[in-house]
Amino acid sequence: MENGCLITLIKKFREKDMSVFPVIFAEFEGLIYHYSLKCQAEDTFEELTVFLLELLYKVDISRFQKLTGEGLKRYIAVSLRNKYLAFSKADTVLKKNNQFLDEFVSVEPDFLEEFIFREGLDKLTPKQREIIVFKYLHNYTNNEIAKILNISRQAVNQIKNRAVETLREYYK
Repeated sequence: MENGCLITLIKKFREKDMSVFPVIFAEFEGLIYHYSLKCQAEDTFEELTVFLLELLYKVDISRFQKLTGEGLKRYIAVSLRNKYLAFSKADTVLKKNNQFLDEFVSVEPDFLEEFIFREGLDKLTPKQREIIVFKYLHNYTNNEIAKILNISRQAVNQIKNRAVETLREYYK
């Protein structure tokens, strides 16, 4: 899709004409699907789709008005790639943190309860403690925790990662 056509569609989208979004989305759906399979992180497809929506509102289309070809499409594709790379990096950190906590889960349950709850969880903030309990004792997904606490999935990940890092430092 060339700049002129894409710019026209984005302008209509910004004017609340939602009928053009499927046309815009069709241009990037394959790329979003590819990155979501590659990342294998929870909800990457949805997160990249939301990112595309936000990008359509934020992109300065005036920079691309005079250009011919597919400059705007390429810009959006690169932005999606960069967002995928950020998700991929976050997923790697998440897996590392989960591996650390899995070591505790393999410990005898009575000892785990005594050791983690009485000492380790006291070092966490109330929100961190709540998320760790939901995640590792009740086996809630990040999405479920986000809905319960009325925060975003990304916020759950960030808080959980900070909590795991705090626990890691405490238990060293």
